[in-house]
Amino acid sequence: MKRVELLAPAGSYESFLGAIHAGADAVYLGGVKYGARAFAENFDEETLCRAIYYAHLFDRKVYLTLNTLMKQSELEEVEEFLTPFYYAGLDGVIVQDLGLLAFLKRTFPLLELHISTQMAVTGPYSVRMLKEEGAVRVVPARELSLKEMELLKKEGLEIEAFIHGAMCYCYSGQCFFSSFLGGRSGNRGKCAQSCRLPYQVNLANRDNVKNKKEEYPLSLKDMCSIELVPELIKAGIDSFKIEGRMKRPEYVAGVTAIYRKYIDLCYQNNLQEIKVEKKDWEALKSLYIRTDIQDGYYKRHNGKEMVTIHKPSYSGIDEEFAASIYDKYVKQPLKAEVSGFVTLKKGHPAALQLIFKDYMVYVEGNMVDSAQKRPVGREDVEKQLNKTGNTDFVFSALELEMDEDIFIPLKALNELRRQAFEELEQQIKESIEKIRRDSLKTSENVEREKSLEVKSLKNKTLTKTVDADEKVNSKKQLHVLVSSYEQCKVALKNKGIRRIYVSGDLWLDVKSALLQELKEAPKEKEIWLKTPEVLRAKDYGKLEKLIEISKDFAKGMLISNLETYSFLKYHNYSGEIALNYHVYTWNQEVLQFWKDKAQSFLMPVECNIHEWKQLQNEKAEYLCYGKIPMMVTANCIRKTKGACRNAGVSFEDSITDRYQTDFKVQTNCNYCYNVIYNSVPNSLHQNLEQIERLKGQGIRLDFTTESEKEVQQILGAYTEYLEKGKTDFSFLKDYTTGHYKKGAL
Repeated sequence: MKRVELLAPAGSYESFLGAIHAGADAVYLGGVKYGARAFAENFDEETLCRAIYYAHLFDRKVYLTLNTLMKQSELEEVEEFLTPFYYAGLDGVIVQDLGLLAFLKRTFPLLELHISTQMAVTGPYSVRMLKEEGAVRVVPARELSLKEMELLKKEGLEIEAFIHGAMCYCYSGQCFFSSFLGGRSGNRGKCAQSCRLPYQVNLANRDNVKNKKEEYPLSLKDMCSIELVPELIKAGIDSFKIEGRMKRPEYVAGVTAIYRKYIDLCYQNNLQEIKVEKKDWEALKSLYIRTDIQDGYYKRHNGKEMVTIHKPSYSGIDEEFAASIYDKYVKQPLKAEVSGFVTLKKGHPAALQLIFKDYMVYVEGNMVDSAQKRPVGREDVEKQLNKTGNTDFVFSALELEMDEDIFIPLKALNELRRQAFEELEQQIKESIEKIRRDSLKTSENVEREKSLEVKSLKNKTLTKTVDADEKVNSKKQLHVLVSSYEQCKVALKNKGIRRIYVSGDLWLDVKSALLQELKEAPKEKEIWLKTPEVLRAKDYGKLEKLIEISKDFAKGMLISNLETYSFLKYHNYSGEIALNYHVYTWNQEVLQFWKDKAQSFLMPVECNIHEWKQLQNEKAEYLCYGKIPMMVTANCIRKTKGACRNAGVSFEDSITDRYQTDFKVQTNCNYCYNVIYNSVPNSLHQNLEQIERLKGQGIRLDFTTESEKEVQQILGAYTEYLEKGKTDFSFLKDYTTGHYKKGAL
């Protein structure tokens, strides 16, 4: 039976050592760029190469996090950044960006490609697609149950699952909260943890008292699933991942050591149920736990018991216990065992042969003389050669063949030992680098040409960015997303709208009346159906019904996740595809990926106007009005407050922050998730002239909580502008331009 991998985090070299010494099979860490923990200490080139070498001495692995969305300018620098680590033998990279995935597959053929939880993989169809794109491992959304994990495993990729540490409230990779409130994006590794702040929950048809004591309804307890280890192994999980690249070495080493103990015990007991000793529970709780612990989503979809409602802060760390952990694991180095064979023959050079794994080194030193006075004895030689303390090695066996009555200076034996171990280290490094360099040579004639084609396309795009006085496409179409029957009726009557995205949730309440009106829509209007923000296995039947309903009148589907796209693909859906907010398109590589798969895409709302210019093409949509979906969550504020609706979709609830700002919450009971929307809409009505100069299909307006009257007013203003080039937007008082000027950090 293949044993499960224990994967530990490292935000510093000390944490890395703690993880390796405590028994981690692999370590994931970040370099100075592109990691989703931008504020961790992270690793410079020299330190990271050293870590890779050290890990490989003990048959451990190192994975590098490149799990942020890549801007075009950054993607151009990835090859140079990654090459020294590739030559050093880096085992794999963890990626969020589909464009980066394609680039790495083409550029570094021996590098394992792991899909980050930031890509929000929620089902087997997206796993199947990612396997075709070159991935060997997927870190699914943390919200999946154990049964859902088993479904993913059947697709033939390795599955890596979180087992311990802090939990995000939002589906990873689908959070804009920190980005739009503070300019620090979770998709860029700079999350400000808005979910850990206090909020007032305001539920429709419930008494809501303002300014009551602070609550933390978005702050999840830390995960601790150590008792589930046998079940997780039986489910086929390949790698157990500990969260914590921002945490101290003592946390990394202590948690790793305890999980190592119980994973080994589990195998010894044939995967039977394990009982965690009280002292180990206490140890885990003393190592930087947020208030209390829970075992994640493996056995539940959501629940009040998962939330730290009254106290979101960490309970601290037992410093005395931490010091003992540090001394035991971080300070005490491991030594790789080598076999040695020494030959000391009179009249011949002293010789030392080292054998380590598949490597063999033979070095010669000073001549061995006859002893004139006191001869060098066996004990002298063994004592001197065993002084390997300044190396990463120790002799497991040292055979000595020597003449009697010989003399060789002890200093010469020291030099012989030093030279042998230096050559062994060099041979290990050069052997790995040669394999990696050869892999690039064999692939460069074919694959590098493809890389050059993409670079050429990128350069062509960049050189044709639009000047301020150049109009490329002055008349864009108007695209509208509607979330209610009333909004849809207004959109159908407006002659200026080309495309209407209709929320698929509307079918449950008013499907007969709505269906008839959509079938009778004017031919010049395109009807598209918006699919759910998150698609889980339990909801496939709903999507199948949506596909069936749409055949007679809908041109395509607006998708918000990879699972929906992959489901449509493998069910031979013949309609067109439009990409929504969370299917990210930040660079030319990812636009190439979607070139033949999607007919339109929403310009990334976290990018600024200058970055839009680098991405502009005929398929682009520009969001010019709409409340941004700040979070998509499996947990539910209603259920946390004991008021589950269990039916329908509602925008009636909200949360209020410390500054008395209200954020509307969509409770979607059809698919059992919440969407938290920004308090005010993004509106770029003052920038329309500049946006019209960019290439693209349309200007998009998203309606969520707006009344019928508000929709009419907003649509009227945008329609008039597109027809006449000017209009009065003075009625729009409370709005933001989002990242239009500065972009997300």
